[in-house]
Amino acid sequence: MTSRQHEDLVGVLAMLMTFAIGGAIVTALAGPTIVPIAAVLAIAFAKGRLVVLDFLELRGGHHPMRIALICWLSIILIAALSRSLVVLLLG
Repeated sequence: MTSRQHEDLVGVLAMLMTFAIGGAIVTALAGPTIVPIAAVLAIAFAKGRLVVLDFLELRGGHHPMRIALICWLSIILIAALSRSLVVLLLG
């Protein structure tokens, strides 16, 4: 790993930590409405995408594993949003 790659990885780690803290703050301060839930899920998608692209080193090219992992992440987050909407509307 070159010095430049190390610096880039540390920058991505700082972004992940910022996203994690931001998601925790939004969750703690928001009520049970759809906007904060959607915001937290959007932050979760951004974190997952950074992990897939940078920490798993799948940023370059269109590797099938990259596409599969991002699709899996999207499916999981859509399921979480759907569950939140059902609970919010029925509860």
